[in-house]
Amino acid sequence: MTFALILALSMALANGDAGKGKSLFITCAGCHNIANDDRKMGPSLRTLFGKVTLRNGQHVDDANVRTIVLDGYNGMPSFRYSFSPPEIDDLMAYLHTLTGKPAQAASNKGEGYFRAYCVRCHNPDSRNNTSVPDLRGGFKPEWAGLIDDGHAGAPPLKEWLDGPSREALLDFLKTYK
Repeated sequence: MTFALILALSMALANGDAGKGKSLFITCAGCHNIANDDRKMGPSLRTLFGKVTLRNGQHVDDANVRTIVLDGYNGMPSFRYSFSPPEIDDLMAYLHTLTGKPAQAASNKGEGYFRAYCVRCHNPDSRNNTSVPDLRGGFKPEWAGLIDDGHAGAPPLKEWLDGPSREALLDFLKTYK
């Protein structure tokens, strides 16, 4: 079994250039974290090939990961026409290298969820878009519904976060200054 795993991994890496794949991953990094296990818009890919199943319930293997990249899944767009077949091989080779120790995650789970899901639009350090509210110091109870149901293009987090995780995010927003 171990020999088969090593053989499969080496075959996958032989089909692509992980260095080129790392450059291509910039397209993915806006939605997928690789520094730690915190979510962004999509799941962390830090240990993708160390997991047993994907979010769609399929076994983690090259064919299933490649299918998600090519066809998209659960809000993730298809990249079938964005990357050439050799580029997909490069990206897959890079994904196989993501097995490192996670960086220190946010100390507060709610803060981690805020950074993963909200800071892209509600970043207080980048207030170029004044039509997006600054969430510091102004918690409103109706935000719970916006978080659960989605808003302004953001996905409904009730589909991605369990109840305690959504509560942690709300608790963070109540104290966010």
